[in-house]
Amino acid sequence: MLKENPKILIPNFFTGTNMLIGLVSIFYSISGDFINAAWLILLCTVMDKLDGTTARLFKASSDFGVEFDSFSDFVSFSLAPAVLVFSYFSKEMPGGKILEHPYFVAIVPLYVIFCAVRLARYNSYQSEDHDYFSGLTSTMSGGLIALYMVFAIENPDFKFLLSTDIVAGMMLIQACLMLLPFKYPKVKFPKNRIARVFGVSFFLFLCCLIFMRKLPWLIYISGIMYVVIGVLKTRKIAVSINNSADFTPEKQEEQN
Repeated sequence: MLKENPKILIPNFFTGTNMLIGLVSIFYSISGDFINAAWLILLCTVMDKLDGTTARLFKASSDFGVEFDSFSDFVSFSLAPAVLVFSYFSKEMPGGKILEHPYFVAIVPLYVIFCAVRLARYNSYQSEDHDYFSGLTSTMSGGLIALYMVFAIENPDFKFLLSTDIVAGMMLIQACLMLLPFKYPKVKFPKNRIARVFGVSFFLFLCCLIFMRKLPWLIYISGIMYVVIGVLKTRKIAVSINNSADFTPEKQEEQN
């Protein structure tokens, strides 16, 4: 495989970097450096985007790359966010007080399991859909959790956001969104040159914010908008299907 197309090393390099950064994020979380841990998860989202983009650009997709990418995403967007959240509240509630919130202790591993199912389901029968993701991606979900934690920790005026009830509820909602069949459009390079320039510029702008560690709330809002677009797009598709079903040949003859 490597001899036939050595370019597969390029996307796999970004995939491996993604996994490595995710592991370092976990180490930071365990050591109590939650801000660095969260920003590293966001850096993983950039690596994840680059591995897919380079695979398409160099026509270097492979079955190995698909599986490797899933393992990497599981580390960076499932385990790393879960360890980040659990480690933060374990530090804030010393002496095992975190165990006094059994729903929180249950939801964190549930998020990990749902993320694993999401990744396995995609590899099994959804990767052939070139237009939509079915369910919220693990990348988006992990990134949103990291952004939420960064903003809440860095802004004391919003400390109420770090309630175990709110964080557990957020993780449960995102875990469910990963499995619900909402249609989230895949980001592609548009054919229109102006739209392409705008899309690339916006992506580079978000990358700069991540590298500079600035304006996490702005990136978070962008992610939430993507989630809303997925819900609205699913509703539009469902309405179109229902309208098509209403105009079957039999019903059309009845109307005539």
